[in-house]
Amino acid sequence: MTTPVDEERGRSGIYQRLDGRAIRLLSIKPGYWAEPIECELQISCLDTAPAYEALSYCWGPEGNPESMVCNGVQMSITQSLADALKHMRRSPEWDSVAPWPESHPLHSKGKAWEAFATNRNERFGRSSGAEGVLLWADAVCINQKDLEEQERQVEMMGEIYKRASKVMIWLGKEDAQSLEPIGKPRRDRVGLVNRFYLGLYGTMPICLSFIAQALKHADEGRNRLADMKPAEDSGHRNLAYGFPGPYAMEWEYLRDLFDKRWFQRVWVVQEVVLASQAIALIGDWEIQWGEMGRAAVWFHSKGYALPAVMKYPIRERQDFLPISKLVSVWELCAQVERRFPLLDLLREFRNREAKKPHDKIYATFGMAEGFEDIKQRGFDPLVKPSYKKPVVDVYRDVAKFLVIEYGNLQILSHAGEAPILSDWPSWVPDWREKKASNELSSSRYGDIYNADGNQALNIDLSRGANELSLQGIRFDLITAYDDRLKSHGFGFKTYDDEIKFVKRAWALFTGRPSHSPDPYATQDSTIGFVQTLTAGMSNTDKPLSGDPDLLDDALQWFMQYAPGLLPAAPLSQRLKWQLTNSPDSGRFHATFVKTCIDRKFFISSKGFMGIGPNAMKKDDVILILFGGKVPYVLRPSEAGYRFIGECYILGLMNGEAVDWWKENGRTREMFMIF
Repeated sequence: MTTPVDEERGRSGIYQRLDGRAIRLLSIKPGYWAEPIECELQISCLDTAPAYEALSYCWGPEGNPESMVCNGVQMSITQSLADALKHMRRSPEWDSVAPWPESHPLHSKGKAWEAFATNRNERFGRSSGAEGVLLWADAVCINQKDLEEQERQVEMMGEIYKRASKVMIWLGKEDAQSLEPIGKPRRDRVGLVNRFYLGLYGTMPICLSFIAQALKHADEGRNRLADMKPAEDSGHRNLAYGFPGPYAMEWEYLRDLFDKRWFQRVWVVQEVVLASQAIALIGDWEIQWGEMGRAAVWFHSKGYALPAVMKYPIRERQDFLPISKLVSVWELCAQVERRFPLLDLLREFRNREAKKPHDKIYATFGMAEGFEDIKQRGFDPLVKPSYKKPVVDVYRDVAKFLVIEYGNLQILSHAGEAPILSDWPSWVPDWREKKASNELSSSRYGDIYNADGNQALNIDLSRGANELSLQGIRFDLITAYDDRLKSHGFGFKTYDDEIKFVKRAWALFTGRPSHSPDPYATQDSTIGFVQTLTAGMSNTDKPLSGDPDLLDDALQWFMQYAPGLLPAAPLSQRLKWQLTNSPDSGRFHATFVKTCIDRKFFISSKGFMGIGPNAMKKDDVILILFGGKVPYVLRPSEAGYRFIGECYILGLMNGEAVDWWKENGRTREMFMIF
């Protein structure tokens, strides 16, 4: 039995120092499934390395490890990696196992999945031989005991996957256990395999049939039969597309496939986005990644995606699929350049899993715009990978880098709402924590807001490392606010709570003290209120001014759920709201929920209304910080200011506060945020 001490000694003999752009490649010797894994590590320069495949997988738990022999020395690897290597290695050249004939029930020939999926049993004779598989797998090819080596290899990680001949995505072993006992055959079928054969053939043929059907409809375009009824009528929708009913158990098998833990990992995004070719492996099945992604996009577009917030209990409803993360990765893969703003990537990775919190940052570098040039001239000290640095320093330094490199304060839209530790700078996003609210200021929206009136960023970094001094204007105070709009996950009371949120916000607005001057004296109160609840945006991420129908949708919503809030209007106008343009009250509802979730409606001391961060309190100050396109809420203290969050304020989003500052001869200030 190998002891940890023996393994540590052996590991030191396996790994030789890597210099420059050197990498290790793993040569896996052929073997049967039950045989131990044997392999050798060889060192190559990344620029001149022989053809190799790169493995993308989920490390899995470290308990119950499996041993393999590497360079003649035993070493432990996780069960997940061991399973992947066993499935990827070739069979011995003397293998007597015959490949599946084309007449085999699961052979891809003539099946719905023929164009995008095969089983390794179809090519047993062709996959055997004396030659091993040359592979790159991070857990073995990087010395996990050498932090400096990890940091150097992380800098090259994007190139390693980009240069691989193929990226093999290991999703795990096929679940051979039937989810339904074998019994009397049922009439309802999916594709070519009915429920009677689950115990014999497993669930993958059903999943592949679903994917094939989705791809068929994606290629055919519009389905007029499906369009005859709204997408909410899932029974009609599924029938029109040739799928089983919404409560059929087959959907559970497809959900299990899309719910594999691999889809949650932070590193996999870079690994597949940069791949020249990617193949997903599930046991002995091989699926073209691109087709799997296309199918997920189609399911998403037709209303099959698992909603972030449910308005009713799902209990037995089976046809909701956890595909949002798969879709987001595939959409990145579909981009020609495959280079993206660093902040957009950090936002995407925030809800993904990373074994090391540092990797929420480092896993973006292979795809981030401008980072190829940064690597060539040498990493900026603020973003150079280092696993020795505390997490707070890594996150703080990348925040500073974004402010300096891009000359704006967009990073602040991602800060302030997560629980802040006492030693955590309030202006630094904690990427380990999920963010319940959506960002108001984002590169996705372009220049929709301009609260700072295009005033240039003025920053002072000469103070302490955790302090950020910014120039701006102190404009107003928070005086009143209501409870935040909560996210109830899958709770079915959510819809009623959201209606009450609007009613309370309206009461707060109409009950505000009179002000002179009144900031909304010349504006229709209902339109202004709608604009505030939606932050001036439609549900298509366009300005409300570019989607006038949304206002009709909103007025229809008020007539349906809160008729007492509408101002008196001529009968002809009210009939127009009801009858013209077929208003969709649900569209307005979805829009204001997306904007207001985990935020509060508030009134300022000057009579402005807005939506702001959940953590706001009375007498928090409203600042316009130069370089920031939205107003911000901060909390003053003797030491400076704590950053609370961004906000939307009707009447302050287009430089009005800056105009007021200029007209009144007020002085600009430096605000020290800690």
